[in-house]
Amino acid sequence: MSSVLVLLAFASVLVACGDDEEPGSLPTSPAPASSTPAPTVEPSLAAAQQQALAAYEGYIQTYALASQAADPDDPNLARYVADPLLGQSRRNIRKLKDIGAVQLGAQKASVVRSEANLSAKPPAVTIFSCLDFSDMKVVYRSNQSPIPGFSISKTRAPAVVTVWQYETGQWLVNATKEGSHSC
Repeated sequence: MSSVLVLLAFASVLVACGDDEEPGSLPTSPAPASSTPAPTVEPSLAAAQQQALAAYEGYIQTYALASQAADPDDPNLARYVADPLLGQSRRNIRKLKDIGAVQLGAQKASVVRSEANLSAKPPAVTIFSCLDFSDMKVVYRSNQSPIPGFSISKTRAPAVVTVWQYETGQWLVNATKEGSHSC
């Protein structure tokens, strides 16, 4: 059972991080003042990045809520995430449910930067994020007690998230992996 929980923790690392912000919140600090004009971003790139970031934020929040309820069939997940990540997320939450566990607290995500490639097939935005699990733990649902042999050893982790624009026009998170950037 311990290896299942370690897998869940690692999969969760690829799902969410942040500082003192709410789960899934995006950084809100103002840009530093500069005497040089800020580079302009093409409106279509800015719109794509904004929609992709909204999908990522929605995924972070929805994954946390589904894990807190141990509900792998939460229909809200599909509003923000597509396969293969949707299936992986549901399997991870189902493993929680199967062992009688739930997530307490929530992971936080802080976006470091994003890059849009609208000429890719399908159009894609890559998000570089920091995940913070310091306010999260996995416990038995019945009595909220810690699960023996389980702890989240890495409370902060970099993540690289891929968000695609599907033919419907909707932006959905479809992959996450551990990043190499610093958090």
